[in-house]
Amino acid sequence: MNTTDLRTSHPHSDFRFTGSGPAGQGLNRYDRLRREHSVLRIEEPGGAYWVVLKRELIRSCLQDPDTFSSSAITPLNPDPPVSMIPIQLDPPEHRPWRHLLAGCFAPRRMAALRPRLERGCRELIDSIEGQDGCDFVREFATRFPTVVFLELVGLPASELDTFLAWEHEILRPGDDGPAGATRYLSGVAAVRAYFTQVLAERRASGGGGDDIVGQALTWELGGQPIPDEALLNCLFLLFLAGLDTVTNTLAFALYHLATHDADRRQVAATARARLPMGDVVEELLRYYAIPEVARKVTRDVELAGHRFRAGDMVLFPLVSANRDEEGLEEAGRVRFDRGRPAAHFAFGAGPHRCLGSHLAREELTVALGEWHRRLPDYRLDPDAAVIETWGAVHSLDSLPLRFTTTEDFR
Repeated sequence: MNTTDLRTSHPHSDFRFTGSGPAGQGLNRYDRLRREHSVLRIEEPGGAYWVVLKRELIRSCLQDPDTFSSSAITPLNPDPPVSMIPIQLDPPEHRPWRHLLAGCFAPRRMAALRPRLERGCRELIDSIEGQDGCDFVREFATRFPTVVFLELVGLPASELDTFLAWEHEILRPGDDGPAGATRYLSGVAAVRAYFTQVLAERRASGGGGDDIVGQALTWELGGQPIPDEALLNCLFLLFLAGLDTVTNTLAFALYHLATHDADRRQVAATARARLPMGDVVEELLRYYAIPEVARKVTRDVELAGHRFRAGDMVLFPLVSANRDEEGLEEAGRVRFDRGRPAAHFAFGAGPHRCLGSHLAREELTVALGEWHRRLPDYRLDPDAAVIETWGAVHSLDSLPLRFTTTEDFR
């Protein structure tokens, strides 16, 4: 097979890693691209990189950390100023860190959180029920998973609004120019300064505790205490992941159900009957896989007829893998009746598969069940636009819903 180096050809010119548009646009753009390409070269003002679009190619690359390094995880930032731990570590350095964190997110421990999750969910719904509608993102999705996560880490829920502002500066700085870079660095500095103070205060008070910060103070690698710089890089990652991913997955799930009446009715019936919600959760995770992960190429390699060079950045949109018809029949539509949940890459693949997947599943199961037992009938507010923002994570900053009666849908 002849190898093509797209640097000498015509790279795709209208694709942008970051952007915004009507809800679904950022995720859906890969459906068209995947029909035309397995791999394509992108050149945009912020830099050049590859995009891999096919399911099995994405799987094989993410399972090959020797060739596709996690030292850089966004395509326009091949030399990041902060190395988040353990997501930006490659084997073998990655393995002991993952072992330390695995106990914090073990399935049994996450299942034990179910009563706390249910209580918090009901309290939020109590504050919404009786209204004509709500902004689902602002009033529910940003509150429900994050409060419990903050308790798990050992941070005060009273500071949630400040934490969310920092997270927004880091993950959605607004543009790729100097102003965006300034906001990004400002958010990073604020989070690191905060955790520096938390670690100092915990040590001064004797440390300890069952939360993650308390456990982190006791961690060792190779029989030696872990330096604070490494602990900060680990806590920084947990901070970003815990305040963003489940919130945005919930937002896209309710967006889908608010715009697909038959699916909404099916989920509401499942919730009322208190039947298992696993098929619903897994299908929504699959179809609305919000993370976009990138890797840095460590050696010259050929992939699908294209030559990648050492130092190249490669983007792997997980939603493209999940919607690839070559891997799943009718992958391009949501189906809750597949018989068993379809295998998907919403939590990634390979050694960096998301450690928080068990917590995310618990949170999504509780949220979708409790919400649809209490507020089963809703639709999008017809007077409001729903905007998707995309980059490292796809998000909906607002989701205005109007509550209705069942008769309104007839």
